[in-house]
Amino acid sequence: MEKQPLVSVLMPVYNGRDYLRPAIESVLNQTFTDLELLIINDGSKDDSQQIIESYNDPRIVAVMQENQGVARSLNNGLRLARGKYVRRHDADDISEPESLKRQIDFLEANPDYVMVCNQQAFMTLNGHIARNFRVPNNKFFEGKAIRDLRFDDFATDRSSPVVHGTACFRKQVVLDLGCYRTEFIVSEDNDLWLRLLEKYKIAVMNVCDYYMRIHPGSATHRHAHKIQHFRNLLVDYSHQRRTTGSDPIMRGEKVPPPPAPAIEKETTEVSNLKGQHFREDLRYMYNLVSDAGDRKIRNKLAREIIRDGWKDSRTWKMLLFPLMGKRFVNAGVTVKKFFKK
Repeated sequence: MEKQPLVSVLMPVYNGRDYLRPAIESVLNQTFTDLELLIINDGSKDDSQQIIESYNDPRIVAVMQENQGVARSLNNGLRLARGKYVRRHDADDISEPESLKRQIDFLEANPDYVMVCNQQAFMTLNGHIARNFRVPNNKFFEGKAIRDLRFDDFATDRSSPVVHGTACFRKQVVLDLGCYRTEFIVSEDNDLWLRLLEKYKIAVMNVCDYYMRIHPGSATHRHAHKIQHFRNLLVDYSHQRRTTGSDPIMRGEKVPPPPAPAIEKETTEVSNLKGQHFREDLRYMYNLVSDAGDRKIRNKLAREIIRDGWKDSRTWKMLLFPLMGKRFVNAGVTVKKFFKK
C-alpha cells in the first residue's frame, strides 16, 4: 500500500509562467519532506503546464482543468489531497525552507488548534524583499511568539491578519465544514477562517518566512471594490451565525453582487494641471520598493511621480523621505515638533 504524505501543499495556478518555478522550488526545498505538491492548473493559456511537467519529482501531483476560478480550484484540490494537513501556497510566492516544518511541529503538538499561519513580507517582481512591509504587522502580535486569532481581527476597515498562502490546516475539519464557499468571488479564504474560528482555535506565528510578490497592477488594486463588498458580507454573515445559528448562504438566499466600480473620470481641469497632480496613489508602492532596495522599479515609479507632480512640494518629500532612512526622518519630525511647541 502506498504511503500517504502527511502534508498536501495546495497550489492553484493560472497563467503563472513568470514566477511559477521559484514557487515550486521553494516548496520542494522545504526541510520537511513528507509532502505532496498538488498543483491545480486552472486552465492556463501560457506554458505553465510545461513548466510543471519539467520537474521529475514524484511528490508533484499535477492536475489540469478548465478554468473554474480560485475557490472551485481549491475545493477540487482539497478533495484530491491525500495529506492529513493542507498547506496553501500561491504560485508566485516563496517560502523559506523551515516554514512548513514550524507549522507541522505546532499542529502536531497542539491538537486543539485547527490551523496555523505565519507572517509574510512583501516582495517586488524582481525578488527584492521589503522586510519592513509585513502582514500582519509586528504590533498585531502584542509581543507574543504566537497569537490566537480573534473575531475582531477581521474588521472591515483593515486587511485580514491571515495570509492565505501561509495557512496550514487540518484537512478533514475543512472538508466537514464544506470547504471554501464559491458564493464569495473574492475573500473566500476569510469566509472560511471565520467559519473555522467559530468552532476552533487558529494561531498566527510571529515568524516572517513567506514572501508575497506585489506590483502596482495587482488584483488587490483592480478588485478593491469587490474585496470590500465581500469583506463586509463575511463579517456580517459571521455575526449572524453566532447570533442566530445561520447566515443567508445557509438559508439558501442569494448573495448580493458587488456594486459596479466607480468610474474615475479625468476632468479637463486635472488633465491640464501639468506637473501639479500629486500621486498619492503611488506612495505605498514607492515606499515598499524603496525599502526592498529595488532600484529598477523605484526609479520607474519615481519618473511617473515626477512627471505628474513635479510642481507640488509633496512630490519631492514623498520621493526623498524613503531614501533618507527612518532615523533621519524621525529626527526631523522630532525637531519639527520641538519648534512647534
